[in-house]
Order: sequence, then C-alpha cells, then structure tokens
Amino acid sequence: MAAIIRPWTRLRGPRFTGRERPLPDFGLSCRACGRPLAGAPGDACLHCGTAFDVEEWRPEREWFVLDAALAGPLPIPGVQALIAGELVPHFPVGELSLAEIYGGRSSTINALRVPREFYFEIRWLLQRALADLRAARAARGRGAWRCAACAERNPGHFEVCWNCERPRATEE
Repeated sequence: MAAIIRPWTRLRGPRFTGRERPLPDFGLSCRACGRPLAGAPGDACLHCGTAFDVEEWRPEREWFVLDAALAGPLPIPGVQALIAGELVPHFPVGELSLAEIYGGRSSTINALRVPREFYFEIRWLLQRALADLRAARAARGRGAWRCAACAERNPGHFEVCWNCERPRATEE
C-alpha cells in the first residue's frame, strides 16, 4: 500500500480554505496594529478595524515551503509527523549531511513542500502544536498525577486522564 500512497498523494481536501468566519487561529496578525486576527467575524481586525484579505497570506506557487521560519520552535521532522498523521500531502526537502556527502546514508530534512490549498490548515495545525508545546512547558513544574476516577497515573502536562478521559481534579 505504501508503494501506491505516497506522502504527496491527495487523500482529502483541505480542512480550511481561509474563508471561514469567525476566522480560526491561523497565527495571522493585523498588519496595521499587530494584534491577532483570530476570531474576526468578518474581514476587518477586531482591534483596529483595518480591513484584511487572508488571500494576501496564501503562497502564490502551487507548492509552498514549510521551513523553520513558518514552523517556529517546532522541529521539521516533528512537523512532518504531524502533517502525515493528518493526511496532508507533502514531501521533504533535505540537505546533504556530511555523512551522506562522504558515503553515509543519512540526510537532514530541513523543509517540507506542501500544496498551497493546505496553507491555512498547516497554519492551524502549527498553532495547535505550539499551544500544546506551551502547555507542556508550563506544566513542567507540575508533577505526574493520579486520576481520581480510575487511579491511572498521568504525566503532569495532561489535563485529561489518558485512560478514562476525565478532567484533572483541580485539588491535588
């Protein structure tokens, strides 16, 4: 099956087109005031009223490069795993490593190419992943906890029990 379905095979259409309102959190900011555009009910900034067109952010070419500039602190191999799990078509763009230049077999993936129609979905997935990363970092000081309902042990950054899906008790 893997020989037939490649990472760049389009198995579905994009989840977001950029026309959704209220505007999902794509990580876009108003060019006039710099505030987030997420939640805008129309095509104007909630904070300053400046009109915007999300199509100005969409890449012009058929495939765009998803690299460290777009992924931020998220490592590209992790982003690749994330978008592969979401069935977003893509293919890696790599640089030759020293080992590969001198006869080894490894290479470093430093970017991905993704079809432009998935641009807003990629931005949305990255925002979710960054929020999860911030939550995990904030919970670093919090230790593991036991679920009050099923007594299962959960990592400190989990807010819901992985076993029974009950929320973490506020009193520990």
